Amino acid sequence: MKNKMKVLSLWTLGIAAILAVIASCSTPTSKPVETAKAPAQAYEHPPVNPLKNAYFGELHLHTSYSMDAFVFQNHSENDPRAAYRFAQGAEVSMPGSELKQRLKVPLDFAAVTDHSEAFGMLEQCQNPDSENYRAIACYGLRFKLKIMFGRLVKSLQQEGQHTGQYNEGVCGASGIFCKTSAKEIWQDIQAAANEYYQPGKFTTFIGYEFSPTLNQSGMVHRNVIFRGSEVPDSAFSALDGFAEDLLRWLDNRCQGECQALAIPHNPNWSWGLMYGDSNSDATPLTRDNLLLRAKYESLVEIFQIKGGSECAAGVGNNDEQCAFENLWPACTEEQLKVDPQTGQHAPRCVGPNDSFRQVLKKGLVEQQKWGFNPYKVGFIGSTDTHNGTPGDTEENTWKGHGGEPDSTAEYRLGYETNMVSDVLGFPLIKLNPGGLAGIWAPENTREALFDAMKAKETFATSGTRVRVRLFAGFDYPSDLHQQADMLKTAYAQGVPMGGDLAAAAPGQAPRLLVQAMRDANSAPLQKIQIVKGWLADGQSHEQVYDVVCSDGLQPDAQTHLCPNNGARVNLSDCSISADKGAAELATTWTDPDFDASQSAFYYARVLENPVCRWSQHDANAIGKPHPDNAPATVQERAWTSPIWYGPQG
Repeated sequence: MKNKMKVLSLWTLGIAAILAVIASCSTPTSKPVETAKAPAQAYEHPPVNPLKNAYFGELHLHTSYSMDAFVFQNHSENDPRAAYRFAQGAEVSMPGSELKQRLKVPLDFAAVTDHSEAFGMLEQCQNPDSENYRAIACYGLRFKLKIMFGRLVKSLQQEGQHTGQYNEGVCGASGIFCKTSAKEIWQDIQAAANEYYQPGKFTTFIGYEFSPTLNQSGMVHRNVIFRGSEVPDSAFSALDGFAEDLLRWLDNRCQGECQALAIPHNPNWSWGLMYGDSNSDATPLTRDNLLLRAKYESLVEIFQIKGGSECAAGVGNNDEQCAFENLWPACTEEQLKVDPQTGQHAPRCVGPNDSFRQVLKKGLVEQQKWGFNPYKVGFIGSTDTHNGTPGDTEENTWKGHGGEPDSTAEYRLGYETNMVSDVLGFPLIKLNPGGLAGIWAPENTREALFDAMKAKETFATSGTRVRVRLFAGFDYPSDLHQQADMLKTAYAQGVPMGGDLAAAAPGQAPRLLVQAMRDANSAPLQKIQIVKGWLADGQSHEQVYDVVCSDGLQPDAQTHLCPNNGARVNLSDCSISADKGAAELATTWTDPDFDASQSAFYYARVLENPVCRWSQHDANAIGKPHPDNAPATVQERAWTSPIWYGPQG
């Protein structure tokens, strides 16, 4: 580590001299290239489906309009318009290499969510007519010197009641020039989304990412997604305030036709702060702030490139499936101690407030304190790609997500290193291709998809296109999953995922209808599980039930687990068992341990048969052994949003 820091120190010392030389030379401009508007295409608007369709998309991705993507060699032409073309099946060039990438199956929707904090700085540094185009920092940015990324992260850091600060050399006093310049990029982001929106065929959402950083690259980011084309004339950033300020700003500035969601992303990197016991500035939680969170934060990103946040091995559970793409270890008792000045526990470990299953359980407890459950939140998955490649989640074709630093198999596997991978604090092999957001909606339009997200009728996947839905009701027949009018009955006599069950009558227990259909481009399904959390005597509890198994197997009555179906993976060529698993699984399940007096939640988790992880595909491609610091196989999965039960309804 000392050698690495010595190299970095020497490298940093030379930056000033390099910038001085650059400043005396003619400089290339990296102003985003002008691109043609999306060509008008004639298409037939599909009919509305009252029983709803599954739509797959991406609500967290970055293009060259994000500074971190830009300095890591994301091409200027990989802008929001290119990202929308990629989402629809177009080929793009990968940053940091000459490789090409294309989706096997186009997406149904996407939202470009570039970091709002750098909008103004990018415009100041790329527009020759701006006030500070020739600032030293702008030369560094245009020449994509990686030190600029570190400086940006540091400027955005919030600690306790201190927020990020504008770079005065570029932005002027109080950020005045950047605040004005930021509107140029924000307007272009809106224009790109509106140009590529094709109601009924492909939906684009106007959005951006609010991105404050914490100690050691921790994050309490939100992806802000707008329902339509009516949006504020600026994008609130971490340089303007804390997350609670963002929600108040949305409440004041986004009214009438303007509607928005603020989606917290990967809580596993928030050092306990995202869903902690204090506000973002370490001040005590308030009922008003939690009500605003309940209003705008109806979803959470539980899976992405930087790991899973559903649950973590050793954090409040004995669920073996929680050891899935966990980037950080469980916190020790000492690490869990919260610094009262910041509201954070020790960095780079996972505690209960970083694991969303524990947050759901916490919500059952907190309802008694606040008079409402502040954490009734649905699930989505995302990538957080910085290559402008939304939905690029295939294990066998993934080529990285962060530009030059992970652009080769050798970098990703750790056989070669670069400055960035050396100082990140974890091996790149721990990353994964990321997830997808699934939405059940009557049609593919902004209004229908947004309203479904608001209602939490959503699901997350670890990157494949498993379709899964969950319903609950007290009057469902025991064989509802076998009936021709299954969906009509499910909606008429119960609630879908994201909903609330009424209080049970004496002797009643809820029946849950769950159905999953495989992704034809991935492995067959192995089983469906129901995850239950409940409150008893003021304490929260959880239980995982395997409710339907593939291959004619049955869950064990004592352990509630399916027997292993024997599916195998050949690591040498990544072929999988052709005779194991199912194309579809469904059941109607009754909670055997239901107590009508106890608050509870239920969500479904679907597991596929195992396949080669991306890292095994990379190892095979370059003819080298798979490193032993990550698994060679992966069991892709999907999660439904929960359904809640309360004894008072």
